[in-house]
Amino acid sequence: MPEFRAGDELETIDKDIDQGRIMKWAELSGDFNRLHVDPEFAGRTRFGGTIAHGPMSLAFLNELMTRVFGLAWASAGRLIEVRFRAPVRPGERVTVGGRVRSVREEGGRRVAECEVFVRKPDGEEAVTGLAEAPLEGGGS
Repeated sequence: MPEFRAGDELETIDKDIDQGRIMKWAELSGDFNRLHVDPEFAGRTRFGGTIAHGPMSLAFLNELMTRVFGLAWASAGRLIEVRFRAPVRPGERVTVGGRVRSVREEGGRRVAECEVFVRKPDGEEAVTGLAEAPLEGGGS
């Protein structure tokens, strides 16, 4: 695993969101809320159309952290202080990324605290949060 320092940028992942991807998430999760799967209904709401499920964005953050920190993330990483700030809509390409905020010793191991985000094409952050990832253990 590479050496991480405060200020280091994490790699980014781009995700194309379309209604098909949202429908697949509904099938996977069992969440068929009409706000996500019924364009006619969702068009009459304050959102003006369907929006992606919040947990889909969380899955993107987990994918990023697994790519960066490997099995150490899967064994002991965690997302904390996650905020859903704006809806993710079909037709958008979101960018998932972050940066290392600090590296500290905790319980005999080094931990990276990272600011993470899902960003919309116009730069608006749809999801923000903190993640804590161990820097040793679990392999990659």
